[in-house]
Amino acid sequence: MNYPMVIYPCAEGGFVAEIPCLKGCLAQGETLQETLEELIIVRDLWLETARKKGTNLPDKKFAISQVKALSL
Repeated sequence: MNYPMVIYPCAEGGFVAEIPCLKGCLAQGETLQETLEELIIVRDLWLETARKKGTNLPDKKFAISQVKALSL
């Protein structure tokens, strides 16, 4: 399942990426590619854990509204 993500550069170098609607789902890396690869791993683990626990997954429309709010 694809959720919107936010990626931003770190002051000390590298990047941080997060999926705001999946609390705590973030990753960092030295390059943009590395950061995205790490975020995909973290996202998949987050979703797998949520499914095992029976946690309701966020609605995509809600997820998009969260990212839009961050960009204001």
